[in-house]
Amino acid sequence: MNIEAPTESRTVDELMTRDLLVIAASESALMAWELMSKAGVHHLPVADDEGAFLGVLDAQTVAATWSASGPLHARRPVTELLPDRPPRAVRPDAPIPEAARAMLDAGADYVAVTNDAGGLVGLLTARDLVAALAGVHREAAPPSGGMPSMYRMEPVLPRQTPRRPDGGMPPD
Repeated sequence: MNIEAPTESRTVDELMTRDLLVIAASESALMAWELMSKAGVHHLPVADDEGAFLGVLDAQTVAATWSASGPLHARRPVTELLPDRPPRAVRPDAPIPEAARAMLDAGADYVAVTNDAGGLVGLLTARDLVAALAGVHREAAPPSGGMPSMYRMEPVLPRQTPRRPDGGMPPD
């Protein structure tokens, strides 16, 4: 019989989410919202063009700073929504109570998990902690050793059909 250790005696590595969707720093707040909505996530790590971890954008921040004042506001870069202070982070081998304290100190429902070089290897969220406390076992993605997946989405526009000078449609 395999009895699992109590949550408070486990490490971050055992509970963290490794399979992350990451957004480029140059992307817009609108793109961040679209990615979060489509992927069903509440936290979106932000990386610069070289892949360096800059911080985490959460859905609450995007919603709280949203403005219907026009498209320019929605197109501002996601880096404008990141906090001015460096993101709180813990190492994968940190005990769960240390990570929980980091979340409380930061007033956040997540903490970034970084390696010794400061590279992002995962996120530990309040949801991860609640799942562990409830005894819910999630399939953890195996450690990849690399940067989480970063996606760049490009809009696909309908093909423009040329019109004749008289305004009619060209023959097929």
